Amino acid sequence: MDKIKSEPSILYVDDEKDNLTVFYSTFRRYYNIFLASSGKEGIEIMRHHRIQLVITDQRMPEMTGIQFLEKIIPDYPQCIRMILTGFSDIQAIIEAINTGRVYRYITKPWNKEELKINIDKALETYNLREQNKKLIIDLREANQSLEQKVLERTEKIETQNKEIRYSLEYASRMQNILLPSKDDMKKLLPSYFVLSKPRDIVSGDYYWISYKDEKVIVAVADCTGHGIPGAFLSILGVSFLNEIVNKTVVIRANEILNQLRGQVIKALRQTGKNDKTRDGMEMALCVIDNNRQKLQFSGAFRPLYLIHDNELKEFRGDNMPIGIYQSEDASFTNTEIMFEKDDIVYLFTDGYVDQIGGPEMKTFRSENLKKLLIDIHNLTMNDQKKALEKNYQLWKGEGDQVDDVLMLGIRF
Repeated sequence: MDKIKSEPSILYVDDEKDNLTVFYSTFRRYYNIFLASSGKEGIEIMRHHRIQLVITDQRMPEMTGIQFLEKIIPDYPQCIRMILTGFSDIQAIIEAINTGRVYRYITKPWNKEELKINIDKALETYNLREQNKKLIIDLREANQSLEQKVLERTEKIETQNKEIRYSLEYASRMQNILLPSKDDMKKLLPSYFVLSKPRDIVSGDYYWISYKDEKVIVAVADCTGHGIPGAFLSILGVSFLNEIVNKTVVIRANEILNQLRGQVIKALRQTGKNDKTRDGMEMALCVIDNNRQKLQFSGAFRPLYLIHDNELKEFRGDNMPIGIYQSEDASFTNTEIMFEKDDIVYLFTDGYVDQIGGPEMKTFRSENLKKLLIDIHNLTMNDQKKALEKNYQLWKGEGDQVDDVLMLGIRF
C-alpha cells in the first residue's frame, strides 16, 4: 500500500492512449492520478495503491468497463465508481447502475469544469462514507466515557491547532524573507502590483526577481501541493534561480528554465518511474531589457498576458513542467516580445482562474480573467490589485479557497 498523500487518488481506465494523456494533463494538479489501458492493468494498480475513485471507459477489448467494476466491488466496496464513455447506450447505463453500482454515468466529450465538479462530489461521498465508518467505531468505543473523551479530544485538537498555526505562521515569515523585498521590487519595477493569497498561510506559489547585465529577470511559479510541501519546493526554486542567474553568462529566459528543470530533477531524485516523486513547478519567466524595449518570455504550463493599445495578447508557455516529464530533454521555447511605454504584462498562477464560485459554482476561467484585465488596465497598478481582489472575493463568496493565488502585474 502506498503512503497517504494530500491529494485523493484516482484511477482512470481507458484503452485509448490519447484519452489517458488528456485526462492526466487536465487533472494532475488536483489529484494523484493513476492510469491503466485495460481492466486487468487497473486491477493490478488497485492491489498496490489506495484508490478513492475509479473512472473507466465502457467499451474496451477483453473486459468492458462494467465487467471491470464488477470485479473490483468485492475487494474494494468503498471505492466510488464512475463510467465515462462516448456511447449513449441506455441498456449499458441500466447495466452499469444495477451491476456495477455506478455513482455517475458521463458521456464524452466531457467538460473539464463539469467533470471536476462530479469528481469532487464523488470524492466527498467517499470521504463521508469513511467518516461514517469511523464515527460508528468511535461510538462503540466511547460507551459511558463519551462526554469525557469528547472534552479531552476537543482540548487536544485546540492545542494541536494552535501549535500547527504557530508553525505555519513561522514558516510563512521565513518564506517571506526569501521573497523579494518591496524596496527591491520598486527599484527594479517602478510600476507594479503583487496579488498573493496563500490558501494555507504558507504558499506553494512564489515570485522572484533579479537583475543582471542591465536586464530585469522576473518569474512567477506554482509548486506542486499547498502549505508546507509547496513552501519547501518554493524555497528550492528561489535558491536554484539565484544560483543559475549568478553563474549564467548570457541571460536567456528559456535557458534559465532548462537549467532549473535539471536542478529540480536532480534535487528531488526524479527518475520518471511510477513509484517516484513527480513533484515540480509551473512557471512564467521573462527577461526585461528596458533599454531595447524588449522582453524574452518562457513558460512551463504558464502563459504571459500583454496589453497594448487596449488589446490583450496571450503568449502561451510550453506544455511541460519544471520537473520530470515525458519530454524532459526538449528545450523550453524562448519568445521575444517588443513593448512600448504604458504596456502591461501579467504573470500569474492558476489559482485565480480555477477558483470555484459564482451563481453556478464553476471555475472563474481564463476568458473571464482576460475581460476583467481589459476593463481595469487603465487604473493605477495598486487600484488594479484592489479590483482583482474584490472580484475574487465576490466570485468565491462563502466557499473555500481551492488553491494558492498569485498574480504579478508590470507596467512599463
